[in-house]
This record gives sequence, structure tokens and C-alpha cells, in this order.
Amino acid sequence: MLKKLSMVVLVLALVFSINAGVMAQDDVTEIQLLIGKPEVAKQLEEMVGKFNQEKDDINLELIPLAGQNAYQKMTAMYSSGNAATIINMGGEIDEFGDRLLDLSDMKIADYLVEGTAYTYNDKLVALPLTVEAFGLIYNKDVIEDVFGSDYDISKVNTRKELEEVFKEIKAADGVAPVTLSPMDWSLGAHLTNIMFTTQSAESSKRHQFLDSMKKGEVDLVNNKQFDGWLKTFDLIKEYNLHQSSPLSPTYDDAVMELANGEAAFWFMGNWALPQLNEVNAEAEYGFLPYPISNNPDDYGNNKISVGVPSYWVIDKSQSTEAEQEAAKEFLTWLVTSETGQDYYINQLNFIPAFDNFEISPQDNLSNSIIEYMNKGNTLEWMNNYYPSGYFPEMGSSLQKYLAGYSDKEQLAEEFMNLWQE
Repeated sequence: MLKKLSMVVLVLALVFSINAGVMAQDDVTEIQLLIGKPEVAKQLEEMVGKFNQEKDDINLELIPLAGQNAYQKMTAMYSSGNAATIINMGGEIDEFGDRLLDLSDMKIADYLVEGTAYTYNDKLVALPLTVEAFGLIYNKDVIEDVFGSDYDISKVNTRKELEEVFKEIKAADGVAPVTLSPMDWSLGAHLTNIMFTTQSAESSKRHQFLDSMKKGEVDLVNNKQFDGWLKTFDLIKEYNLHQSSPLSPTYDDAVMELANGEAAFWFMGNWALPQLNEVNAEAEYGFLPYPISNNPDDYGNNKISVGVPSYWVIDKSQSTEAEQEAAKEFLTWLVTSETGQDYYINQLNFIPAFDNFEISPQDNLSNSIIEYMNKGNTLEWMNNYYPSGYFPEMGSSLQKYLAGYSDKEQLAEEFMNLWQE
């Protein structure tokens, strides 16, 4: 009899344990974060892990793009009814806007730096991920080794001056003037931005130029900015470390080359800083504009492209209210908590688009961007307004040009045909 009672007690205890486990799981809100940023994938995983440790009632799962096209990934997830709770979106916001949650009631919305919010149908549906910039990143140590510690590289703001710098660096033993990464997103989104954004100092005229491209009303091959922009690209081609095989280098190759002083310049953005620091934590970097002419007063020659690359959005169409609140809690933690701010600034190397941060970037590259911003020497990110799928096509055309399979006239024709489709 005693043995039978013991078995009953054991079974009841097991059932209670299982039910308690189920109840504990039910108390945890499961949410997902879809984000690109492969350059900081390791840091993002650590950050999400830290958040999950601090929040017993929320479990955040990171879903990387893993090389997939962001728009196609989002479309597939929505079509299958499995949209991520939090999504890192850029130009896709206008297409998915009706599915996104209004975030205007969040406290962190009050901390937004002016001009960084994204509204859709007059609703705040997106919060900025970070402020980023791209241009010619230089290795400060290489510049000082070649020109001396008193040399002011920031005064170089014409193509002729840049060419002189390249020539002197080339004359130095073992150093290439520049390394160029041939990925379509770098060429098609970032490099082309400079051609479009330097069309006018007035934003309305720049956007009018995009409309004229779509209507086929632009004589691109004879456009002054296109011509100057391409001549500077020709200069980079000439002094490229990988001139003999320009399509072969990878993103990681350039990280190593700039960080180790094998190349003095790299056309890229500050998102590369975590990898550069991993290779050489002692090196210092700065930004130089991409000049499009030999007139220092021409618009853009003393400016770098600065903007918000993408945004945090929360899905409202396929997420429960509890999931939406958990997503808000993560974004609030990231922007307001001591741990979140530390990851944001010191691990992800983001430049905050919120004015409540207790800490600020300490690295030279971020402070180089902030200096350009403080002086008003910034260029608009026109690539944010490219239609979906355009930058890979333009990137492909530039890859052909880079490899010598097309000329100026053919490149202009390919651009025009794309924009008129």
C-alpha cells in the first residue's frame, strides 16, 4: 500500500512539474528581430543574449539576413504569416507602412534628434537605427608615415589634390593608395549616391533630378556631375590595390588591408569600424570626401554622405499586443539602459540618433563624422529614395565598368535604361 502511495505522489509531482514548466513558458513572450548588419553580427548576438538575461518574461530571437535580399526576406515572411516582431527596414517602409505600429507613444520618441524620425501617413512608424556615413576612410597612421604628423589631410578637397596624395603614397614602399570593394551594395547604393546628391545644393532639385531620370529627360553622359564623379572613380581604379583583378577582393580583404596599413584609403562607411578594430585596435581612422571636380568650392567636395541607413519598426499586422509591448520594451532598453547604451556605443559602434545618451563615441572615425555634422558638411542620402531593386542593378553596371567591360557611354545608357523601366 505504501509503495502504491509513493508512486501516486511521484506521478503527481511529475505532472505538477510539467505543468509548472508549461506555465513558466507561457509567461515568456517570444519575439523576433530581423536585421542585416552582418558586420556586427557577433555583437548583435551578444546584445540580444544580454537582453534576454535581464528580462525574464521576454525571449528575443535574432534572425539574420545571412546574405539574403532584405526586401525578399520580408516579403516571404509576411506572405507565410511569420513576420518578425521587430524589423530593420530602410526604403521598404513605404511599401510595408500599413503593417507597421505607430510608435509615437513611446517615451524614447521624445529623445529623437531632429530630422531622424520616419513617418508614414503622418504616423511615427520607424525609429532610427543609427547615424552612418560613407566616403574615403583613411588610415591616419599611413598618412602620417608618408606625409608627416603635421600634414592636414582634411584640406584635400579636389580630385587633383587627391591624385597628388595617391601619387606620393604609391611612391612609398609597400603601401597602396586605395583599396576598392566591388560589392553591388557599395557601388550601387553608396558610390552612386555621390553622383545624385551633388546634382544640386537644394534638396528639391536633387529629387527633381531623380524624377527626370525616371522620365528619361536627363542627358546623363553629358551631365557635369556624372562626368566629374566618374573621373574620380577612374582615379580610384588607376590606383586601386586590386587593379589587375578589381572584382576579386572581398569586404574582409579590404578590412585587413586598411587596418594593417597595406592601403591608405578605402571607400566605405563607418559600419566597418568593429572589424577594423578587431584587426588592429591601435589604428586610427578618419573620413575624406569623394571630390567630383578640381574646384574646391563645388558642392560636395568638402562633404561626406551622412544619414540614417535604416530604422527599427514593429509589426502590427501579425504580432499580438503582448509581442508588440515586448518589442517596445527591447527598444526602450537599448536606448535608455546603461547596458543597452554601452552595447550601442562601444560594441556596435553606432552613433546615436537620440539625445539622451549618457556616453558618446570615443573613436576617431565616429568623431570625424560628428565634426562634419557640426560644420554642416553633410550630403543627403539620395539612395534612400531609389526604387526597390535599383541599387543592385546600378552596382552590376559599375562592376562591368570597373572590370573594363563597358565605357562611360555604355554606363550612362545602362543607368538611364534602368531608371526608365
